[in-house]
Amino acid sequence: MNLMSGRPTLQLTGGAAKVLDWLVPVGHRPHIHVTISDDNGMAQAFVIIEALAIDPRTGTA
Repeated sequence: MNLMSGRPTLQLTGGAAKVLDWLVPVGHRPHIHVTISDDNGMAQAFVIIEALAIDPRTGTA
């Protein structure tokens, strides 16, 4: 799916969302970065999952 800006992103559901929840340490939230490229009938994507610490005072990362 794309954000309003057109930037690609991922929204995990089902088993993939459960595995991501299991992988991310307590007190952190996942932030997913996606880049997609295609040319001449070929495509590639890179996905980076970052665990951002949640500030206990504000509840945000």
